[in-house]
Amino acid sequence: MKTFILGVVVAFVLAFVGVFFYFDLGLAPVATSDKPMPMETYFAKKALHARINKEAPKRDVSGFTTADLVTGANIYQADCAFCHGLPNGTKSAAANGMFPPPPQLFTPHGMVTDDPAGVTYWKVKNGIRLTGMPGFHVSLSDQQMWDVAAVLARADKLPPEVTNALKPAAGDPPDPPSVNPPATNPSAASPAVTAPEWNDARQISAAELEKKLSGPKTQRPIVLQVGFKVLYDGGHIPGAIFAGPASTAEGAARLKAEAGEIARDKEVVIYCGCCPWEKCPNIHPAYDELRKMGFSRLVVLLIPQDFAHDWIGQGFPAVKGK
Repeated sequence: MKTFILGVVVAFVLAFVGVFFYFDLGLAPVATSDKPMPMETYFAKKALHARINKEAPKRDVSGFTTADLVTGANIYQADCAFCHGLPNGTKSAAANGMFPPPPQLFTPHGMVTDDPAGVTYWKVKNGIRLTGMPGFHVSLSDQQMWDVAAVLARADKLPPEVTNALKPAAGDPPDPPSVNPPATNPSAASPAVTAPEWNDARQISAAELEKKLSGPKTQRPIVLQVGFKVLYDGGHIPGAIFAGPASTAEGAARLKAEAGEIARDKEVVIYCGCCPWEKCPNIHPAYDELRKMGFSRLVVLLIPQDFAHDWIGQGFPAVKGK
């Protein structure tokens, strides 16, 4: 009996040591292009479904008005479309590089119209760990999250007003560019158009910033990406620091921490690029917070449409990952 118990203990110890070295030696699949570990998909889905089945609220969203759905569509455009796509759209550069791949919620295979609305609401509210799906419980109200869930519950039969709100912004390219697209003429970059609410903000065009970043190292500005992590990982300006989505409490805290290490007289450029300029939830709070911190040379990168179009699509360099 003692021999049996000893054998069991030794087996557990060896198993623990094996698992430790599996991770310590860099053998575990951590890149988005790696194949999942054995049983990884099974256990991840099982845990997620068990949690959702336990906590997802029940609510009938069939009575939501067209105005409610338009509100949900506008929120989806700003916060979700970059990863989950739009009707008749194509996958973004970030979505193509994510693991697990985000479902394209307006395609026949990606729609969640058969799911209870409460399941979609739970995912919007809480996010999903170890994926690119953030939780919006801090940045959106409860009703706004239900509005998004209602839109996705009817993704195959939305009113015309809602489908209009889900159309790509004017001038979107037919296909999303890769992180290293064919070189184009930098002079074709988006013009420096000042939005009315930014009359007091120093602004810089993509072409001007790229020129500065190619100049002497001592004269280069510090670039802070104040958008969502999935956007940063999908492609960001070389040397840019991920400072967190400033529209969330966690993101604002990270921004303060990153900026706290920077001299207040240093030129700092901030950008997000998640969506069209006027809908961006992150750039305004980031600008306001950094101004409060005393940065005297704060500059906003002009991204009228999104980062994929106004930076990558113009042939400027971008890198993936951390």
